[in-house]
Order: sequence, then C-alpha cells, then structure tokens
Amino acid sequence: MNRMVKDELKFIIPCVAIADIAVYLISFIFKGFNYDVILGLLLGSATLVFNLVILGGDVELAFKRFAVDKNEKRVKRKMASSYAVRSIIVAVAIFISLVSDLFDTIGVLIPFLYVKPIYFIKSIYSDKKEGK
Repeated sequence: MNRMVKDELKFIIPCVAIADIAVYLISFIFKGFNYDVILGLLLGSATLVFNLVILGGDVELAFKRFAVDKNEKRVKRKMASSYAVRSIIVAVAIFISLVSDLFDTIGVLIPFLYVKPIYFIKSIYSDKKEGK
C-alpha cells in the first residue's frame, strides 16, 4: 500500500469513527441501547474502509500498468473489474445484515453515505488553508 493511500486512511478512519458515534447517538434517541445498530455500523464502516483500501491499491496498479504499456483499454477493464469486486463486497455485507439478527441493515448502509460529506468538508478546509 502506497503512502498516499495510507494518508487517506489516516484521514478517513477517524472521520468514519466520529460519524459512527454521531449516528449511534441519534439512533439511541429513537431506539435506545441497541447492539445491532452498533454492529451494523461497524460492519458497514469496515466494509467502507476495506473498499477504499482495494480502490487505492487498484488505482495505484492501474497507473503503474498504464505507465508501462500505455494500454488504456486494459486499465479500464482492470478498474471495471475492481468496481465489480467492490460492489460484490458491499452486497455481501448487506446480505449478511439482512439474514442475520446481529446487524442492523440501516446501520450497515449508512456508512456508505459518509464519503461524499467527509471529502466535501475536507475540500472546504483545504480551500481555506490555501487561501481560496
């Protein structure tokens, strides 16, 4: 795993943890203490982070392959197959939550909504640091 992926993980993992805590506290108001929501959030968050690791590794590999052979179609196929694998991983996590009473399905799904708001907030702060 390259340094850039590690840096992104160092940024996103605490953000995901904070978002999980916030979501759980909100669900606590409506549902009370509920371990299946906690487990659902953990499964969804772990799946999200795992998908980001796979994505980072595959993007790095795609750049290396393109630098070597300049075959754009091959790189696009690799990224498409990576997308399919990551989608299957998400589907498996959702399926597990549907068939098991241990995981709240909504709790599994919510972490996948974190990425865009997290990076939106990051872009606002990075723009302010750069003086834009």
